[in-house]
Amino acid sequence: MALLLDTDYEELNACGLEFVEDEPNRFLVLSNYQLPDDMYRQKSCDILILVPQAYNRDGNDMFWTHPRLVRTDGKQIPATNESGGGDNRVFNGTEFCRWSRHWQSGPSVWRPGRDNIVTILRRIAWAVGNPDAQ
Repeated sequence: MALLLDTDYEELNACGLEFVEDEPNRFLVLSNYQLPDDMYRQKSCDILILVPQAYNRDGNDMFWTHPRLVRTDGKQIPATNESGGGDNRVFNGTEFCRWSRHWQSGPSVWRPGRDNIVTILRRIAWAVGNPDAQ
């Protein structure tokens, strides 16, 4: 059983994103996700998204990165986990560190039947582009 809707896979492919799925754990992993220039020590990372059972109705809440991202200015990224932290996820033997971001109010709230994988990608792009925001 697919994690996403057919149109979501079309969108991922149109964006040129590499991804893999782990259906039993409901993980969608984006490979080699390009990060904003000069913001992190890393140029890219892998991003794990936990796709909820009622994805089209509920959207997503958080995401996880591998490796743990480190800012070039040395500042800590709020509401993220270090390696070995609680609620990190493991995929194919690799630990992904949690970014706790919540989009449950205001203009970022999930709109069932209207929002899709593009919404999730925008949320991630916003979060990594604004690491101080929670």
